[in-house]
Amino acid sequence: MPKESISKVYLIIEKIDYIEQTVKKAGGVVKALEDVAIYRAAILMHLTAIAEQFNKLKQSHSNEILSKLA
Repeated sequence: MPKESISKVYLIIEKIDYIEQTVKKAGGVVKALEDVAIYRAAILMHLTAIAEQFNKLKQSHSNEILSKLA
């Protein structure tokens, strides 16, 4: 596995951790999503970054990594 692909997976994990921290700070998922100005925006930003990393993995034909994440 190329190091670049592994670093993308670590970035995905990091972004998931940020989402979990955001939800915890907000006091739950519902409260986080109700706060349009701060928490929901942060969650959507991290989800967008995660999607970008998955697209990069897909474009680089990192099927081995993607199959293990599924």
